[in-house]
Amino acid sequence: MKVAAHALFHQTHLALSGKIPCLAAKVGKIRPLSERRILVLVGAGNNGGDGLYAARDLAQRGYPVTVLATSQKIHEQGAAAARQAGVDFWPVLAEGAGENHDATRISEEVRDKIIELAPAAIIDAIIGIGARPPLREPALSLVRALNEWLISEVSSVSRENSTIGANNGRDGQNLLSYVTAPRPIVVACDHPSGIDLEEGSDLGKSNALLKADLTVTMGAPKTGMLVGQGATAVGHLEIQEIGLDNLTPEVAQITREDVAQAWPWPKFSDHKYSRGVLSVLAGSAKYPGAGVLVTTAALASGASFVRYLGEDAVQPLVLGASPEVVIGSGHSQALVMGSGFDGHDENHQGQLLGAWETREPEEYVVLDAGALSLVGRSIETDDRCLLTPHAGEAAVLASGLGLEASREEIEANPYRWARKLAAASGATVLLKGPATTIANPDGTVYSVTHGTRDLATAGSGDALAGILGFLFASTRDITDLGFMAAVGAWIHGEAGRLAAPTPRTTDIINAIRPAVAALRSYVSQTNRNFLDNSESSL
Repeated sequence: MKVAAHALFHQTHLALSGKIPCLAAKVGKIRPLSERRILVLVGAGNNGGDGLYAARDLAQRGYPVTVLATSQKIHEQGAAAARQAGVDFWPVLAEGAGENHDATRISEEVRDKIIELAPAAIIDAIIGIGARPPLREPALSLVRALNEWLISEVSSVSRENSTIGANNGRDGQNLLSYVTAPRPIVVACDHPSGIDLEEGSDLGKSNALLKADLTVTMGAPKTGMLVGQGATAVGHLEIQEIGLDNLTPEVAQITREDVAQAWPWPKFSDHKYSRGVLSVLAGSAKYPGAGVLVTTAALASGASFVRYLGEDAVQPLVLGASPEVVIGSGHSQALVMGSGFDGHDENHQGQLLGAWETREPEEYVVLDAGALSLVGRSIETDDRCLLTPHAGEAAVLASGLGLEASREEIEANPYRWARKLAAASGATVLLKGPATTIANPDGTVYSVTHGTRDLATAGSGDALAGILGFLFASTRDITDLGFMAAVGAWIHGEAGRLAAPTPRTTDIINAIRPAVAALRSYVSQTNRNFLDNSESSL
């Protein structure tokens, strides 16, 4: 417990001191310790105990600290240590706990108390890994009340409550301190309260997940923190080693070094064929841009030979954007099919089935958009196939595979559905979303959150298909298709990040080369041996 509590104290102090770069903007101007109040939310059990000991350490460091208990049965030794260090205790929820809780009263009290405290940080130590969500009262009402503040702009909050403060005769200075202070950062102890640690969902409880800006977790992240809503709820993740073995999570997140090592860097002996040939069936009269986006993204990634198999009407657009593209079929190592196609259109179905039936046996295939509606009906996929749906397409895919799921159900639990779809199809599934979830048929799962917030734009999935097509064409004997798909998703996110804040897909594609160049520079600067040694002779 002491190790966990110290890590929570240390990371909170670093964050409020502006020493965690990704949180510096949220923290704002660094104020004296005496002006940076910390509100610590604690429940029963050891997680609450960690919060109490961290509260003690923060108070001893000079921070004004207030503890709000959601249970009358908090950690006794931790509470005693916190009180001895001068920590204030606000007992309102402990008094209202149990069967007779009053959600309205809790909401109003929390609302008023936040205005009074104007906290710089809120530490979430409500429940530990042994507790099962959803949250119960009074913690549920507490989290909902906090979320009403945390998801709102400070300016709108101040306008809404300025009249209330005046009418109640409240000291205007307290209200002013809240209005002028930045939004408090939320620091989660081990994991954000309200998340299902097995699958990353909030179990359907509206507004019942307290999203963190910083999560300090012990040993290793839990599966539910890497997928679904959990992946976007943890914020910046800090892992504290606690000396336990076998804590590898069921879900893997790849790093920049993983991507650098897996990227198919060109070799001195390469030529246009040895680098891999990619065939593309994308773009239609209705969505002609898809053909352009897939081919240009593949070329920007490093493809040396791209064949275009699409409609005559789209060919001039593809050649106009990339005159090096070759029109017509031929030998290739990978095929991208379906982007810009309507799977319910008979003509499109015919083109897709024609490409599928004439593919080479060893070819890797990326099935996107319109091609997904044929899986399980006219197309039987295998372990050399990657399916790339968003949640709506995944619902159609599920139906074709004999499963039933709505878009909403899939969005609520992408981890579960990516695994189900992979098992049912025999293919790897890349389920797009705020946290992209990639599942192999054997149950291996990867999660990619890098840059995904900058990818929500029309045609972004077409760019991803092009990147993936390049990777599959250029990599021989892929042993883990899900891992390679995660590599592509990471580069896609990095390109989105470079093109931010409001990128179009063409901006994302234009950022692919700089993203790969930055990766290459990383390899050189860190003296990694991923590049071909003979490059030195160039």
